[in-house]
Amino acid sequence: MRCLPRFPILLGLAACAAFAASPARADGDPEKGQRVFNLCKACHTIEKGGKNLVGPNLHGVFGRKAGHAEGFKFSSAMQGAGFTWDEEKLDKYLADPRGFMPGNKMIFIGVKKPDDRANLIAFLKKATAE
Repeated sequence: MRCLPRFPILLGLAACAAFAASPARADGDPEKGQRVFNLCKACHTIEKGGKNLVGPNLHGVFGRKAGHAEGFKFSSAMQGAGFTWDEEKLDKYLADPRGFMPGNKMIFIGVKKPDDRANLIAFLKKATAE
């Protein structure tokens, strides 16, 4: 009985921990994400009809099948990924590209801070929408 009053506190802490560990959310700040995108723009363009660089053009990336972008040659790992890009997949990929998908060609080490990934994803959703 003595532990019972502590239960709501523990439950609240567990809920906060689960929320903090959740993938990037769409409520990131696109303006801050644009600054994070500076890490990406040496290899990626985002404009509709933009050219592929070392990496593919990212316009329309949300809802696009992984390993498919006109005119870009993807690794076999990316071509065989078998998923469509969404916030959750992009968050996991951006956190650790090589760990998420061994054999992909992206040499970038990833965006380690969850808030930076959430902001970047919010920016990409806005900037690359069809």
